[in-house]
Amino acid sequence: MPRPSPSRRRIELNLTQLVQELTAAVGRGDRQRALELVRQIQQRLVIETAERVAVERQVRALVAELDAMQPEEFRIESIDLTYAERSAEGGGSDERLYPVWFGTNRRHSADGKGFTGERHSSTTLGQVTVRVPNAHRFGETGSSFWSKLKRLDFRDDQLRLHGLKIQADSDFYASLQAAMHEDETSHALIFLHGFNVSFENAVIRAAQLGCDLAVPGATAFFSWPSRGNVVAYPADEASIEASERAITDFLVQFAARSGAAKIHVIAHSMGNRGLLRALQRIAGNAQTRGTVKFGQIFLAAPDVDRDLFLDLARLYPEHSDRTTLYASDSDLAVDLSANLHDAPRAGYFKPYTVVEGVDTIAVPDFDLDWLGHGYFAQADALLHDIFYLMRRDTDPGNRQRIIPANEGDAIFWKMRR
Repeated sequence: MPRPSPSRRRIELNLTQLVQELTAAVGRGDRQRALELVRQIQQRLVIETAERVAVERQVRALVAELDAMQPEEFRIESIDLTYAERSAEGGGSDERLYPVWFGTNRRHSADGKGFTGERHSSTTLGQVTVRVPNAHRFGETGSSFWSKLKRLDFRDDQLRLHGLKIQADSDFYASLQAAMHEDETSHALIFLHGFNVSFENAVIRAAQLGCDLAVPGATAFFSWPSRGNVVAYPADEASIEASERAITDFLVQFAARSGAAKIHVIAHSMGNRGLLRALQRIAGNAQTRGTVKFGQIFLAAPDVDRDLFLDLARLYPEHSDRTTLYASDSDLAVDLSANLHDAPRAGYFKPYTVVEGVDTIAVPDFDLDWLGHGYFAQADALLHDIFYLMRRDTDPGNRQRIIPANEGDAIFWKMRR
């Protein structure tokens, strides 16, 4: 195996040093230095990404050259990597279109075909369709070239945005109710995304969750104006706070007008702040108090101040059949947030966040991404747990892979791989 070039070794060395400096800055509570280091790390990662893209292109060229040298029956199947190539081939029967409903308080993009990371004064409702290939893999939105190469399976498994339609209020709920009537169970899933998520990223993740969980009804999401940039954490914190009323109104209206017998909610990371404040607003308003009841509420890696969470946690059982909190001690993103705020978060292992009316489940390190933050939508064990809870509302002690645990006075649950 060829040794990395001197420039490559320097990049890796610099990345290591930058991460070490970032760790030290977080330890000192030096927020300004920490954010600057995050920007520098992002720039280094962009360089590495460019290098990987160049290698992928070279591999493709070599595969094509190899094909040209072989008889037809020995040729390697074409490697489908780009949307342009996929579009040129046409839809075909190797995929399906999955509908997802949405609400967003993002500003429209200049071309009118999507939404930006900027705020808008009102909420836009609509529906998107997502292309889901038959090669879609459970817990994934699409495989990298290297994953395909490792599996020797080069089929297109990438979920892609197909179409977007803005809907008037009445049309939005009429289409939702029609979708509910198509299924006897008529459940709905609402997804609230976290930090560093673009509108399109939210679309794809919501579709993946809806498909993998086989939601018997309709899948929806609310997309607050995250900048979709790892260095925009302070801006995203301000945006989720400013979006509390919009999120509240969306949840209240959806509960009243969707026609779903059960509405389940998955809130991830910073999105949990919006959900918690929305429940507080619902409980504090005489017109909405007692009118909104969800089925299952799933709190995935909540980036919420632990003390605030403990203070308001009573709201979850008041507004749901069951609330489940998933937390991992391998979640570097939430751990970093705890260090930046100099205060523990509800979604990190220690101190364990245990409160009456919420099932706390300690999640193992599934080693699915380098931050350990996306396990809620990627790990088979966790997706299966959500799947069965949506249908059976079973106590943790009666579910597969869930075992009792305790540390000191804290009694909670652990998930086995």
